[in-house]
Amino acid sequence: MAVSPQFALVPPDDPPRPASAELARFADRLKELHRLTTAAYPTLGEALQAHLEAGCRWFDLPVGLVLCGAGNEAMVLASRGGAEGEGGLETHLSAPIWNGTRLDGALSFSAPAGASRDFSPAERELVELMARSAARLIQEHQAQSDRSRREVLEISRNRVLQMVAENQNLEATLEQVARMVDEQCGHAVCSVLLLRDELLAWVAAPGLPRETARLLRPVRVLRGVAGLPTAEVARATVFWEDVRNCPFWAERVNLAFQLGIASCLSTPIRSAAGALLGMIALHYRGTSGRGTAGSGTAERDSASEAALLESAARLAGVALERRALTERLEFQARHDPLTGLPNRAHFLELLEMALRDAADGPATLAVLFIDLDRFKQINDILGHALGDRLLREVGGRLKRLLTEDDLAGRMGGDEFTIVLTHQPDEQAVIRAAQEFLSSFRAPHQIEDNELFMTASIGVAIYPQHGRDAAELLRNADLAMYHAKNSGKNDVEVFRAEDHAAGLERLRLETALRRALENQEFELLYQPLVGRTGRVEGLEALLTWRHPIYGTISPKQFIPIAEETGLIVDIGSWVIRQACLAGAAWDRAGYRASRISVNVSALQFERREFMHTVATALSLSNLPPDRLELELTESYLMRDLPQSAPRLAQLRDLGVSIAIDDFGTGYSSLSYLNKLPVDSLKIDQSFLRHLNQPEGSLPVLQSIVRLAHSMNLVVVVEGVETQAELELVRALGCDKVQGHVYGPALRREEVEALLAKDLSLEPSGL
Repeated sequence: MAVSPQFALVPPDDPPRPASAELARFADRLKELHRLTTAAYPTLGEALQAHLEAGCRWFDLPVGLVLCGAGNEAMVLASRGGAEGEGGLETHLSAPIWNGTRLDGALSFSAPAGASRDFSPAERELVELMARSAARLIQEHQAQSDRSRREVLEISRNRVLQMVAENQNLEATLEQVARMVDEQCGHAVCSVLLLRDELLAWVAAPGLPRETARLLRPVRVLRGVAGLPTAEVARATVFWEDVRNCPFWAERVNLAFQLGIASCLSTPIRSAAGALLGMIALHYRGTSGRGTAGSGTAERDSASEAALLESAARLAGVALERRALTERLEFQARHDPLTGLPNRAHFLELLEMALRDAADGPATLAVLFIDLDRFKQINDILGHALGDRLLREVGGRLKRLLTEDDLAGRMGGDEFTIVLTHQPDEQAVIRAAQEFLSSFRAPHQIEDNELFMTASIGVAIYPQHGRDAAELLRNADLAMYHAKNSGKNDVEVFRAEDHAAGLERLRLETALRRALENQEFELLYQPLVGRTGRVEGLEALLTWRHPIYGTISPKQFIPIAEETGLIVDIGSWVIRQACLAGAAWDRAGYRASRISVNVSALQFERREFMHTVATALSLSNLPPDRLELELTESYLMRDLPQSAPRLAQLRDLGVSIAIDDFGTGYSSLSYLNKLPVDSLKIDQSFLRHLNQPEGSLPVLQSIVRLAHSMNLVVVVEGVETQAELELVRALGCDKVQGHVYGPALRREEVEALLAKDLSLEPSGL
């Protein structure tokens, strides 16, 4: 049906008044028009239909039209009476439909072409009033539609935000964002693409058939497209009028044509900091998607759709950032922040999963427990910041050595764990563990420091050494301790005897923590005997009498006390008790009341050690020259610049200093003149096989001569036999200590001995 509307394109001035003869009929029609305007209609189409039917009747014309849009598409058609003739229709009476100053369409009444008709001014005014009524109806409909759309949009937005808050599946959330846009733009299809490894991957396009969506491969957009620089495409909303220039369809134009997609509108999805996360796009079907440029309605719709798309992009950005935050928090909760390896809890979960898989297969699964050797020394000397960098480097080396099916984790501190899967046998596991040791031994370049690191590795194999994660880890840990105690830098496979020794050690450690509180420690005293047999001093020896386990040797519990740090409190107790005993004997007038006390390296290094000694002397009123502190040679020589000043501070208190276990270290005798010491205690290992060829007699003679030349007192420990006693006396040693004079004495036995003031004879009192 060809229609040629004839109406003005500018708002008219006031219409002319109708002739007086037509006033009555004009008034009736105005009343009817008022009723039409104010009546309630279910739809806009029915309201306009009623206007057109009334107009056809008033003007006696067979056809009425409401033309809307930039192309004047027929929105409503009313036909009355005759049909269209062969010549088509000719518009006889029309009026524009204005929305303010914007033309929204036209109201037109037509008759077959060639029909002649004159219209009165009243009829022309009436059609213009009817056009104004239609304009109000259209405006009200648009306002109601806008309100409905906003309500639907708000519901959709809230639904997306709820899905974000509930941390629902990311792809489902982005699909909801795309559906929200689809609901607002029925003539277009929305899609969401995410930036992954410099590619835009299609993740949501609910308006496209699923089979089609699977064909949409990732898009490489880090290049200019359609003459637009990449930065502009990723920064602003862009409209591609020709789908062949659109980056989303450029490589699949035929598919776009099959779907009827002709143009595309896109906007970037960005983070709050401005980083590009992806793109969201509207794909228009046919040529009716975006209106022709210059049309008021088209411009309004285009701006509205761009705003809608940008709003959807912000929602998608919120969802993506929330998911990224959630994943980051989940990762941090399950991984070590320093190395990025699974933490203890997550590693146990992964190990349990690996064990379930291993239960169904013939391959060997092994757990490796790794502890770095002497890492504390690096931390103490070079600082924790450099120590952390070393741990990161170690973690990186572990990752590079693992296969795809293996696992690694950090237990804390300098302890790491590894799960090796699909190992053919135990020997293959040991070879793999040796590779890790070799990797650790390679130098680590941290800033200007070239560090060399070794490790001790314990191995437990499923199912021989445990059937669950906790048991395997525990047994691998025990095997690691065995490797460390056997010299470090080695691999040890778990053995049952290791487990028994570990349980015994744990039992002792638990009991040791309560020993001070329960007053289970006691000091025994071993006499230091001069050349004439007179007692010239006493060494305080710690013994532990447990109510259940009985007397426990210091060789058993002192290493545990040092490793756990309990030696600090125990050592302070020993100094206090020894000072109290020595002070009591000094007040009683006993000449040989000088007390010697062994000091551990860990206790000596503590800042408060000087205060501990001074406090013990003050509380007991023991004269400082009656207290002698013994430190091992190997410890003092390990860090001579640090040891010498601290020894000098102790000498300033008035106490004496002895070097214990002398001769077992790696020092040169020439270092002695750099240390403020009073005596040397020669280790008992020199006494064994003194008279054997190539024995230690020449060395012992040299030590005694050099010590005397430096005015140092020489004490020989561990003298067991009469022959050894005679020999060390012949060598000129000043004092002797050992079981040749009997076992160590309890306090009351010492008091009885000192009261007699007798010379001691070998093999007893």
